Amino acid sequence: MSKILFTDLDGTLLNDKKTISDSLKKALINLLKSGNKLVLSSGRPYDSIAAVKEHLGLPDENVYISAYNGSYVVDCTTKEVLVEKRVAIEDILHISEEAGQMGLHCHTYTDTHIVSRSETPELQFYRQTIRLPLILSSDWENTLTKAPFKALAVHLHDHTKLVALIERLKNWADGKIMMVFSNPCYLEFLPADSGKGEALKAVCEHLSIPINHCMAAGDAENDLTMIEAAGTGIAMANAEPELKEAADFVTYHSNNEDGLLPFIISFFELS
Repeated sequence: MSKILFTDLDGTLLNDKKTISDSLKKALINLLKSGNKLVLSSGRPYDSIAAVKEHLGLPDENVYISAYNGSYVVDCTTKEVLVEKRVAIEDILHISEEAGQMGLHCHTYTDTHIVSRSETPELQFYRQTIRLPLILSSDWENTLTKAPFKALAVHLHDHTKLVALIERLKNWADGKIMMVFSNPCYLEFLPADSGKGEALKAVCEHLSIPINHCMAAGDAENDLTMIEAAGTGIAMANAEPELKEAADFVTYHSNNEDGLLPFIISFFELS
């Protein structure tokens, strides 16, 4: 029976130069050729993950994209949408308004573009990695013709300001919106029934792959539900402490040193 790897991108599969070594690429190709499955699971939008997949030279067959922290999952071969969960536009507007009142940058997305009220240093920093086209608009009600998959609040220097935004929205968000960090600078807003762990369960059920044939790897808070849901959870050496506590294994080396490689070779029994 085939096995499946769910891996985060930034800080996990990718090194800090946003690529992978030849050895790691060879391992991924070999696990796919053996009939196993690979899920690229990230907080990034779909088009950004697809661009990474193409840059790494990965095929479509046996590869899946889990975007927006598991809110949108697509089979790369058939383009079948396996998961689609969105945040109501009125909730996106409320999050943006509350963040704005605290002086925090907040943006959201159409299915193809980043949507921001203005060009800010935070947005410029974000777009260094997430190279998607941009819509600058103060009229989100008319710009957003479809409910987005998520919103993102960013502060580049003071994590506590984002924590304060969580406290401000906590009662309102209860049971409706998940608030989770993808790194200390990025606070993600997702549907409450979303998350990387829920996406993992949905994909494994769709493919009839037992959870004990599933390995998941990550480094940040938004990877926690995925690590907990997998049969084998891997935290990177550079991971947040809570992720290391929840994982079955912690890599000996960081994302910059092929930390995930020996675990892929062992779990998928690659030569």
